[in-house]
Amino acid sequence: MYQTDCFIALGSNLGNSIYNLGCAIKELRKFGYISKIADVYISEPYGYKYQDNFYNTAVLLKTNKQPLELINIISQIEKKLKKNKRIINGPRNIDIDIIFYGKNKYFFSNLIIPHPRAKDRDFVLLPILDINPFIQHPTEKKSIKTLSAKLQKKYIIKKLSYRNLI
Repeated sequence: MYQTDCFIALGSNLGNSIYNLGCAIKELRKFGYISKIADVYISEPYGYKYQDNFYNTAVLLKTNKQPLELINIISQIEKKLKKNKRIINGPRNIDIDIIFYGKNKYFFSNLIIPHPRAKDRDFVLLPILDINPFIQHPTEKKSIKTLSAKLQKKYIIKKLSYRNLI
């Protein structure tokens, strides 16, 4: 069966964030093969400042699910894990985003791929860099390595090995 490489970003800053990331990864495994998991990055909050730091990672999910099917699955996972997002860019148990779906571009009312703000966020780019530094951003036409090196604002505070945490 045909498998598409999907880069999925995960973040958490409520409850046991490491546990939350692990639960989300376990749920994603039900819908494809996770071939790689990035290290975990602790980052300052983006946007709403009055909250705890985030724990961020990314996975490379090989799946046969189509983008809209995958986003619906992700929404169900977030619901199951009690995302609890009440403020835009605010605290949450889990946040899961499709960053890349193959090398394709999609524009739906509830989903844009590649994720439109990923290129501006080190807490998204650096976990993907762990997985594949040479992957090309589909619209920017630059490698993740190049994009991450050019970022002006840095949010990441610390890097942790996922092997010890998830």
